Amino acid sequence: MPLVSLLWAVVLSTCLGSSTAQKVTQTQPDTSVQETETVTLHCTYDTSDSNYYLFWYKQPPSGELILIIRQEAFKQENATKDRFSVDFQKAKKSFSLRISESRLEDAAMYFCALIEGTGNSKLTFGDGTALTVKPNITDPDPAVYQLKSPKSSKTSVCLFTDFDSQFNEPQSQEGTVIRSNTTVLDMRVMDSKSNGVLAWSNSTEFKCNSTFNEEFYSSSDFSCNATLIKKNFETDMNLNTRNLLVIGLRVLLLKVAGFDLFMTLRLWSR
Repeated sequence: MPLVSLLWAVVLSTCLGSSTAQKVTQTQPDTSVQETETVTLHCTYDTSDSNYYLFWYKQPPSGELILIIRQEAFKQENATKDRFSVDFQKAKKSFSLRISESRLEDAAMYFCALIEGTGNSKLTFGDGTALTVKPNITDPDPAVYQLKSPKSSKTSVCLFTDFDSQFNEPQSQEGTVIRSNTTVLDMRVMDSKSNGVLAWSNSTEFKCNSTFNEEFYSSSDFSCNATLIKKNFETDMNLNTRNLLVIGLRVLLLKVAGFDLFMTLRLWSR
């Protein structure tokens, strides 16, 4: 099938809906994999046509739908592309996606899709599988930082960082406490990664230790020996003064060097 026809099929399926003559089933609503390991996403389908095409799409948090790999029903060999490969079993009507050496950027929604070879067919999608990639954190040193604004004694923000999390805590709001999802900071220059999560509240009774030690790990076997380090949003005035002094000396040095160069050029021009 020409590429233009496939693109039109995607547009028509979005506008008109899926065909009742074909069906795509994904039995994994969500799954997870440790970074650098291999994961398989399962998909089965049903069609009465002998000429059809199968696809796997990736939808990252940004929302765009990205084609990963395609398989023609009349081909015997399984399709492969970089770290992605499929296990296509036509007799069982099975079309699984295998992702090798998983990376953090592989975390996304994955959709299995089918289109029949006839010209009036529409692209049919499965319900999707949400893939979570757990980062490899080396030598974790968990710590909790409590940030308080000097202008408001009520506002308080807690940062829990550098922990070896085995799950992705969903964003939740419990009473006056709001907590973010777990975020992975990939520090490629240092060749290391760090987990981080935020919690904040306007309640005067809000405490970082109780929030992360009791609530965040209430369903985990991980033992949190985090240290509480209180910080505030005030700027170190001595540090600012030193920075200004260094900048001033640099400007003065540039002016002296420029003056010497100017006088040298004038002497040479005579």
